[in-house]
Amino acid sequence: MKCMVTGGAGFIGSHIVDRLIADGNKVVVYDNFSTGREFFIKHHLNDKNFRLVNADLKEVEVLNKEMKGVEFVYHLAGHADVRSGFRDHFIDHEQNLEMTQNVLEVMYKNDVKNIMFASSSSVYGDANIHPTPEDYPFEPTSLYGATKAACESYIRTYASYYDMRSFIFRFVSFTGARYTHGIVMDVLKKLKNNSKELELFSDGTPRKSSLDVKDGVEAIFKVINKSNDQFNVFNIGHDEITTIDHVVDWIIEAGGYKNVQKNWLGKKSNWKGDNEFVLLQNTKLKALGWKPTLTIEEGIKSTAKYIMENILTAND
Repeated sequence: MKCMVTGGAGFIGSHIVDRLIADGNKVVVYDNFSTGREFFIKHHLNDKNFRLVNADLKEVEVLNKEMKGVEFVYHLAGHADVRSGFRDHFIDHEQNLEMTQNVLEVMYKNDVKNIMFASSSSVYGDANIHPTPEDYPFEPTSLYGATKAACESYIRTYASYYDMRSFIFRFVSFTGARYTHGIVMDVLKKLKNNSKELELFSDGTPRKSSLDVKDGVEAIFKVINKSNDQFNVFNIGHDEITTIDHVVDWIIEAGGYKNVQKNWLGKKSNWKGDNEFVLLQNTKLKALGWKPTLTIEEGIKSTAKYIMENILTAND
């Protein structure tokens, strides 16, 4: 099958590319490298089944040209900094919703019948049911979450109009190799600058679930390979949950730091749009035979080690 992966040079997208190539597919990576890195996909550059397109999704003529012959779109490109929407009220709309419609419209024009979309637990907002099931209503507290919910609606509508198959996955935070932004990166950067005192913009009490990216990718392909439905919506998360305080302790331990003074500067999350309790129900996913292989602690620690060995070192 010929596949296109938007954002295919990014953290999650590059792992999707690895899996598709390993399974014998032809892959077009479409990425503007705003956050993606060639380092993550360089091992495919000489593969005859791999093509890299450095372009933006707003370049519709380029997107249309590269979509020729594609049978399945894995749409992972988008704006991923949830916090920035509080200051910039247009970035999520432009980079998530408008670019998703561009993808859908070009798919329609090229008669592409399959789409996978990277959504988010943020669509649920501050849910009052935990674990949160897929039929919980959209109640986003961030513009990021609101545009992800809108993207889901656009995808379902195009799929209904034009007989496409849609696979929508609502992720918790992913950890693992090629991780580029989030709490693990933020804490390690601060520790690199000051190994004795750590300022943290929270009070450590928010409870979060996370998942190793390889477990997440396995879940995605488990659904795609086993589901016969036209419309598919699946949570992808861990049955475990932990506090931010524990996450910080695991990062400190994995980094080899000792006697670090943690200074909690805020109350709860301390930034608008964040959700205090994130735990997704995975009943549908587990019914297909999936389960995570790493604990949250193992995922956080392995991510910290990866960043120290590959990212922070490379930026020295």
